[in-house]
Amino acid sequence: MVTSYNMASGHEASYSVSQDGKTTVSIRSSSTMKFRAIYVGTANLEFLWVSSGKSSHWQFNPTILDPAPAKYTQTTSEDGQSQIVNVDIGNRLFPASGLLNTNITGEIQAPAVHFDLPHAYDLWVFLLRSPWFPMKIGIEKSPLTISHDSAQVIAQVESNTSNLGDENSLRVDVSVLGTGFKRVFLALKRTVIKASMEEILGEVNNDMQPFTWKPSVKNFDLMLVTYSNMYLNQFLDFLKYLGAETHQSFFSIGSYMPSNFLLGDGPSIGYSLRLIGEKHHFGHEEDETKITLDY
Repeated sequence: MVTSYNMASGHEASYSVSQDGKTTVSIRSSSTMKFRAIYVGTANLEFLWVSSGKSSHWQFNPTILDPAPAKYTQTTSEDGQSQIVNVDIGNRLFPASGLLNTNITGEIQAPAVHFDLPHAYDLWVFLLRSPWFPMKIGIEKSPLTISHDSAQVIAQVESNTSNLGDENSLRVDVSVLGTGFKRVFLALKRTVIKASMEEILGEVNNDMQPFTWKPSVKNFDLMLVTYSNMYLNQFLDFLKYLGAETHQSFFSIGSYMPSNFLLGDGPSIGYSLRLIGEKHHFGHEEDETKITLDY
């Protein structure tokens, strides 16, 4: 049974997938919703701080990138107390991905159902599910090269299938010829509009060293039910439910987590792989390539 995390009191959700891959979302409400329309599609959940005069407030901004009017049916529960709306989202089920900075800014992308409610905050249902099939890794260019004094560094980048199951992985073979760099290392940077994080894949300690990277895949399958006026404390509780370490900040735009939170890798995140050589005095040399993920 899929867990429904409910921020909107009186509403809960579930979904089912038919044998032909079609997904139906069911929303059960304790009181009748009088909606103008229902839309389905790929949702972008944006979290940001907005300045207002001398103060700032946190804001949740959900949008559907490719909204389509939904096909739906309405029924009443057996006890006659609840409204049940079954929404057909077709083949729009895909894994959720996203990234948040420590001040709770960033983005999550996931399938969604949007209820347009007149004279009220809109109701949203997000399907948050980790990948259930391997992601394809694309590489913009290879090799990466840097040089300084007599040192030349070459990084051959390729995507292959890991020996552990069918998961795709990134392999980088780094060769260092000559001397001149104080330190040579590989870094992978993840970026969304409001957040970013960098992961050091490793440092070259000898003439030739291989490195591997695989997309981060966590195990989750739940539905988030919320109104469009989600509050920060509600979202902090939700992040804690997902396993993040959160705390209240004493500052208006402070740190609410000890480190950035990666819900999961996916196409909604931008990736760059950088080969970096630090010089003994000042500055550095670097070369980079874009990495893409696709389902």
